[in-house]
Amino acid sequence: MSDTSGTVAVVIPARNEASRIALTVLAALRLPRVGPVVVVDDCSTDSTARVAEESGARVVRQPERLGRTAAQRLGVDTVRELAGTGRLCLLFLDADLGASAAAAERLLRPVLTGAADLALGVAVPAGAGSGRPNGGRANGGRAATRRARTGVRRATGFEAAAPLGGELCLSAAAFAAATADGAPVASGPGLIIDLLRQDFRVVEVPLDLDHRPSRQGLRAALRELGRYRAVGRELSAHGTGHGTAR
Repeated sequence: MSDTSGTVAVVIPARNEASRIALTVLAALRLPRVGPVVVVDDCSTDSTARVAEESGARVVRQPERLGRTAAQRLGVDTVRELAGTGRLCLLFLDADLGASAAAAERLLRPVLTGAADLALGVAVPAGAGSGRPNGGRANGGRAATRRARTGVRRATGFEAAAPLGGELCLSAAAFAAATADGAPVASGPGLIIDLLRQDFRVVEVPLDLDHRPSRQGLRAALRELGRYRAVGRELSAHGTGHGTAR
């Protein structure tokens, strides 16, 4: 693969998204300068992996259900193997975006033009244009998100509206720095803090996204609790305490 800072690798963690993954992959493949699109199947019980592969993605499978963070890291490892000694920009997307994944073109612009090293997507309602971000499904006012915001602000002074969003893009330089010495990479407050501490430029970009509606109930509450605790561990590892939510 050629050594170019303008080639974009896409990593999409997925679990049981057979009804949406095809449109997500097809939209990703049409984005400017996109090269490999890697879908990481997190032990789906449906046909997610087959549909993603038939849609043009390279599919890798986690050996057991490990969640989005582990899936992103496996995807990054796969991208690094594909790149060899080449340099790539990295784009994370959620699997449930469908055709609205095309909105990620706005996320690529500041990175591909050299205006930013990390562009964080902030979801706005589909069809809302460039209106004020309202948080969207992935970036709402949940406790884990509030904890991550507080931790990033305390560590760097940066006010991140969507520190846990699944859509973000790293420049080739930021990707190389984030993966130096084989460090694992996934979206979250730790990545934002690390890059800001190295003086990389971080921006947030409102995106019109059509996420699948959030699940409710006890299982969803338990997942949010797990995410809240995971954010605390991540912030603690970056010397920010536990980022008490407020």
